[in-house]
Amino acid sequence: KTLSKGQRQRVGLADALVHDPDLLILDEPTIGLDPNQIRQVRELIKNLANKRTVLISTHILPEVEIMCSRVIVIHKGQIRASDTAENLLRNHRAAGSMRIEARNVGADSKEVLSRLPGVKDVSVEKDGEYSIFTLRTEANADPSEDVMRLATERHWGVRELMRRRATLEDVFVELTHSDN
Repeated sequence: KTLSKGQRQRVGLADALVHDPDLLILDEPTIGLDPNQIRQVRELIKNLANKRTVLISTHILPEVEIMCSRVIVIHKGQIRASDTAENLLRNHRAAGSMRIEARNVGADSKEVLSRLPGVKDVSVEKDGEYSIFTLRTEANADPSEDVMRLATERHWGVRELMRRRATLEDVFVELTHSDN
């Protein structure tokens, strides 16, 4: 009763390992741990996986990418995908995004950006004199050159242009939502 959440997590993991099982099922094994403990548990899980099957149930998808050799996406009781994280990212062609921070943009800039090849949609917010555009892109699309050409032609003062590649979280969303 007096143990912290992190301590209870570690005691539970130790308890599960006492009998040296061939199959270890872990539900959210890093919840409640501090960053140092998370790293220790990740390393422990990787080492355990060399000697037995370790099944992890979690919604923390960056953890899955770090610790797991295979990924199974389950939605409403149905297996939607089962593969390596790399193959899921490649085969499901999850969308990525791009962020552009620029000043001196015209009122039609959002519309113009949304017409670029590979752009699914555009949102915009203001930060002082800068407009911050977030472009949701199609799978494997990189409109960076088109954006820079547009910015140059229109004399935008670009403070930042950053492309974000698709993640396992993006794949999960695409597999479990029907908005695409």
